[in-house]
Amino acid sequence: MASTPAPSATPPTAPGGPTSPDSTQALVAFGERLARWQADGTLDRAFSLFEGAVGISDAITDRMLSSAGSTLVGALSLLDWVAQDEKRRDALLFLIDRVAEWKETGALDTLVTLAEGLVGVAQATTDHMVAHAGGSAVGWVQFIESLPPKEQMEPLVQAAVKAAPTLALLSDSTTVLADPRAREEAVRAVPDVSGVFAIGRALRDPETQRGLKVLLVLLKQLGRSTAGTAPR
Repeated sequence: MASTPAPSATPPTAPGGPTSPDSTQALVAFGERLARWQADGTLDRAFSLFEGAVGISDAITDRMLSSAGSTLVGALSLLDWVAQDEKRRDALLFLIDRVAEWKETGALDTLVTLAEGLVGVAQATTDHMVAHAGGSAVGWVQFIESLPPKEQMEPLVQAAVKAAPTLALLSDSTTVLADPRAREEAVRAVPDVSGVFAIGRALRDPETQRGLKVLLVLLKQLGRSTAGTAPR
């Protein structure tokens, strides 16, 4: 009579069960990966991130969540408003492209620096400085109001424009007076003038005569330009 096989010490398991070969290999692979993460420090960083996330979640209040929700709703509403119009969408894309170009060229950093400088100036401006600036503005307005009418100013301005070359020559010729050494040398080069006859001899000098003619031309031009503005 054939003998029946003895029952196995371990009961057979269903394919894919918790103690199947595939599950055992998966657990072994997971254990090896955990060992590698522990060796290279990845596991410590992961736990640090988890602890930080728990700390942040504990610190978030209902008010903060409500504010974040309102901000998100506002952002989505803005995006929806932009998406409804092609012109708005093109304008937004154009602005994004410009900001990207400014960042690459460094212009964005310059704008931020200028904005920070303006904020600093605004914070440093005192009431006294503002009042002083206002007083100066009022003074300028009063000065403008005190000027003659336009009808009287135009001939004077035109005369000044016409006489500009002569005035420039006069300015160039008097630059020697600004240098003390050059001025003393020029004074010594001119003969002493004492009496009517000495003045007559000085007036016969060609350079003196030419300078007097230029001054007479300037005076004549000013008189001709302002002839129509004299009160009657």
